[in-house]
Amino acid sequence: MTTTKENQKSNSTMGKKLNIIICGGGLGGLACAIGLKRKGHTVTILEGSHTLSEVGAGIQMPPNCVRILEGYGIADKFKDAITIPKNIVLRRYSNGKPLSTTPLDPLMSDSYGFPYWLIHRADYQRILWETAVELGIKYQIDSRVDYVDDDTNTVYLVTGEAYHADVIVGADGIRSRVRDTAVITEEVILPIASPQCAYRATVPREVMLSDPKIAHLMTDVNANNWIGYRRHIMAYPMKNGEMYNLVMAHPGQAPIGTWNMPGNVDELKEHYKSFDPVIRQVLTHVTHCLEWVLADLPPLPRWVSPKGRVVLIGDAAHAMLPFLSQGAAQAVEDGCTLAEELDSVNSLDDLPEALRKFERKRKRRAEIVQLGGRKNQHIWHLPDGEEQEERDRLMKEKDSENPDQWSDVKFQRWLFGWNAFDSTF
Repeated sequence: MTTTKENQKSNSTMGKKLNIIICGGGLGGLACAIGLKRKGHTVTILEGSHTLSEVGAGIQMPPNCVRILEGYGIADKFKDAITIPKNIVLRRYSNGKPLSTTPLDPLMSDSYGFPYWLIHRADYQRILWETAVELGIKYQIDSRVDYVDDDTNTVYLVTGEAYHADVIVGADGIRSRVRDTAVITEEVILPIASPQCAYRATVPREVMLSDPKIAHLMTDVNANNWIGYRRHIMAYPMKNGEMYNLVMAHPGQAPIGTWNMPGNVDELKEHYKSFDPVIRQVLTHVTHCLEWVLADLPPLPRWVSPKGRVVLIGDAAHAMLPFLSQGAAQAVEDGCTLAEELDSVNSLDDLPEALRKFERKRKRRAEIVQLGGRKNQHIWHLPDGEEQEERDRLMKEKDSENPDQWSDVKFQRWLFGWNAFDSTF
């Protein structure tokens, strides 16, 4: 699937070899480390948690992300963990009637050269971590960042330990200490809390197949999205068909940055009591769930520190709402483009301009994707009425601009067709 040019470019090692610290060892930090290591740099990941862990739920890997994994030569590592959906189907919340169908397989590969995957987050992180270890990347847990000194290119941990690097990458999430202590210090950047929370839950394959009312959801490999007023349920098979994944948005509040608070299953079911009987039947089999608040960031004034040696990626730079399923993919794009830009550095004096060039290539695109997520949040969660009826009409008209950003042909081409190796589509 990958062009020879992309393989060659991802592996080229033209410039000065750098000592790079990545603060944050989640999906974005790991993918960034892999891209940088393949260029010959020395890479250390400082991860604040006590163990390598990821919440047990699904995540989507669109073609713009899969392209990069192919370019890195690691896409085959995912083949036993992924599910390839046939379509994304938007459905009316109350009766499951299809409103819009976006073909995925084989259309994504035919149109953009790369497929659309679904995967369990834990599998995604595990595969990236195993790849990082194979490449010789140092992954250090229990290394929570206190602050970063932009003048000396030094990371200080809460333990008092100090680590110096040529480049420091902040991949430490929406509450980034790197951002707040080194990149943007003149103002406090506060995450924008959405008036919605989300639940994550899974149902085992054997449970789904044993219930004749919902067994078809496991054999019809689609990503289904029931949309209604201030609520939706996105659901699909994952883990190579071993379980059914549910992500549900609803009105509510929780601490920003908390991803794995136990949720109340009875409250979950109450939120969706007016939904399609089919998806409500799935919910009868949910025994536990996780809950967190939805939030994003405002556009930042910059991603690169004043001295030009510290840079932000992923949620630290552009945390976004999940309504385009692009948060992780955009972080992977960040790491890919950063590796390409640093490949042109011949001396440490070149670093500030290389990092600012990276920012120029990435910032506007990430902000457009952020906006697309906010648009989908609005479009999916309309109350019944004239605006909702007009939305449904436009979704069915093939020649019109689709109000759902996922399905709009022009936006989809720009989103999924992007090549982060050379920032074109």
